[in-house]
Amino acid sequence: MLEDVICPSCGFRNAGGGDACESCNFPLQPVAAGGDQGGRPTVRSGLGLGGATGYGATGPLRRPVRRAAPLQAQSVWLWLFFGTFAAGLLVYVAIDANRKRNEPVVSAVAGANTEQMAMVNTARGALAADSSNIEARVTLGNVLYDTGNWDEAIIQYRAVLRRDSTRVAPMVDLGVCYFNLGATKQAEDLFHQALRLDPHQPIALFNLGIVSERHGETAKALAYFGDALEHAPSEEFKTSINQAIQRISQKSVPGAPASKPPNGNAGGN
Repeated sequence: MLEDVICPSCGFRNAGGGDACESCNFPLQPVAAGGDQGGRPTVRSGLGLGGATGYGATGPLRRPVRRAAPLQAQSVWLWLFFGTFAAGLLVYVAIDANRKRNEPVVSAVAGANTEQMAMVNTARGALAADSSNIEARVTLGNVLYDTGNWDEAIIQYRAVLRRDSTRVAPMVDLGVCYFNLGATKQAEDLFHQALRLDPHQPIALFNLGIVSERHGETAKALAYFGDALEHAPSEEFKTSINQAIQRISQKSVPGAPASKPPNGNAGGN
């Protein structure tokens, strides 16, 4: 049995008897000086580089086939690609989450029309950018007031007054919200507080007349209505006050819950 032959070029172990390396095709059999057994002349290369023994060849010389190097470079590039992709995905997710967190809430306000919802969304956007924006809170509170969402309007008006306790209009509207929710004492206190800041505030006077009428204090109610009529800003408001005066004069059942004059702005300004 022939011994295995180690290829001097690539080190591959070949089975004995082969003419060339199975891995790189390097010639393995040295050639005798006088020719091979088939009578064909052989070519001897003499000494190889560095004095190494040359090897004969029975055919054209072939370039050794080198085995491929390990795919280390390809692996590095693949890791870099997937790492970059993963990092980019994380950045996108973080940016998208931050954007959604900063987007104004677009939930509908019960009873609001298209124009009012546009005002609500504008106010919410302004508050998302700056929660201390008083005018945006007033606007949001006014829409909630006008649509009868008293509980939510109270939240906005209280936030306004925490930042500026001299705001008479939101103070009066806050009192009306409490009155409509049955908290008459809180409403009355707010109307009086508004009159301390503005003694001629017509809506505060009108609503104190309503509160007094509800308590059965007819003379007091007429006095408040008279003052409100004197300082009423519009004919429409004067009509509402005169109707209240006429109702008391006829000794009717106490009036309906306090409300703003028809088509009035929040706070009556």
